[in-house]
Amino acid sequence: MTLVKRQDPIAPAARELHQMRNRIRRFFEEPFSLDLPMPMFDDKAMERLAWSPAVEASETPTDYVLTAELPGISPENVEVEMAEGTLTLRGRKEEERKEEDKQRTFHLWERTYGSFERTFRFPADVDGDKVQAEFTNGILTIKVPKIEAVAPKSRTVPIAKK
Repeated sequence: MTLVKRQDPIAPAARELHQMRNRIRRFFEEPFSLDLPMPMFDDKAMERLAWSPAVEASETPTDYVLTAELPGISPENVEVEMAEGTLTLRGRKEEERKEEDKQRTFHLWERTYGSFERTFRFPADVDGDKVQAEFTNGILTIKVPKIEAVAPKSRTVPIAKK
């Protein structure tokens, strides 16, 4: 097996998106001599697509439960925000580089780093003030309590006579 040195290590998904962006740009530039900006394929958008934690969403009779895999991320680098029935999970996975890494040559680069943001919309029946989050062994568990539905009271409306 021959190892090939890479100049700039890029995560595989980001590398594929970068190649796709270049192919699309060349497709329009070459035959039509166009220089088209492609904002949907900018570097920030590619970073968001390349690194996004895996999430599971489930429901119990009393709560909505989200679990997110965040290996290698410290809880201080994660933020959970709840506003108007929408939960936003954001954070940053820092690259683990040390001073002695300057002499290090990478031959394979599959781990992803960078910022992420995920948004989840809940029905109106959640209690945003009682959301709880717990971080254990790289797994973030968020419980969003449901508000008990109150059955509408019924009453007989008297009819006035004129």
